[in-house]
Amino acid sequence: MFSSVLDEVSPEYKEKIKMYKVDIESEPDMAIEFGARALPYMVFISKDGDVTQNVGSLDKNTLKYYLEGLISK
Repeated sequence: MFSSVLDEVSPEYKEKIKMYKVDIESEPDMAIEFGARALPYMVFISKDGDVTQNVGSLDKNTLKYYLEGLISK
């Protein structure tokens, strides 16, 4: 399950990246704003405002790849 991957990886990036989990059933406006149509749905926003979106689970290494890309910008 992706939430376990996210829970495992997120402490490594705690001081470098802000991460938020959103329950789109209780926050439907946010789901609409970001175009979430399937779960899991991730939005990566870099400091310069570039947006990358991903639908579906990621394995640990792929998630870390995306996060390292955010840090390097």
